[in-house]
Amino acid sequence: MKPLFPPATARCNHLPLKSIAPGLVVIVVMNILAVTGLWSDDPLWSMASTIMLFAIPWATLIVLRQSPTVYAYRSDRAGLNFAWGVLAGAIWRGLSMLFNYKIIYAGSAPLDGISVLFFGLIWVPFIEETFFRGYIGKTLNANLGPATGIFLQAVLFTFQPVHWQQGWLPLISVFVFGVIAGWLVERWDSIWAGWGAHGFANVLPGILRLFA
Repeated sequence: MKPLFPPATARCNHLPLKSIAPGLVVIVVMNILAVTGLWSDDPLWSMASTIMLFAIPWATLIVLRQSPTVYAYRSDRAGLNFAWGVLAGAIWRGLSMLFNYKIIYAGSAPLDGISVLFFGLIWVPFIEETFFRGYIGKTLNANLGPATGIFLQAVLFTFQPVHWQQGWLPLISVFVFGVIAGWLVERWDSIWAGWGAHGFANVLPGILRLFA
């Protein structure tokens, strides 16, 4: 009988700890600005932070001549790993909605369906899963141990400006999600597990709203 959670084939390589120093500095500064109230609501700040979170991991790969596999971008069992992530994301989002925790939707009403699918299912998970679970998480896990790595990346993920502005109850929920996503990626050594959880958790409220 096959195990419910089959082990990954061969573990991906990882980056040296010092290679994520630029990203750690950027996200820590962003989080401090958010917590201290110094983060601006100017859209340019949000745009600049998005560009940095997107660019730093991939620039690191280019400079170090590494493959995206160091961020757990791997093709084996990608569909299965994504599906387990979707299940975990659905459970987390469902429980969080019981406490009246609502997603912040992007886009206007006429384009709501398209924007939620693109930003929620593709764009946001691509940036945040690559940065937090791949670039930061996989490197911390390999160098400091999975428990420490998963905890630290979840903390950094939680105190982003976009999350800090939502209040304490959502922060607790986001932290729990960060731990779940970090564990999923580490368990299967696949970024697609985190991507599935993140993407489906983002779009589930929009899907449910269609039937409201």
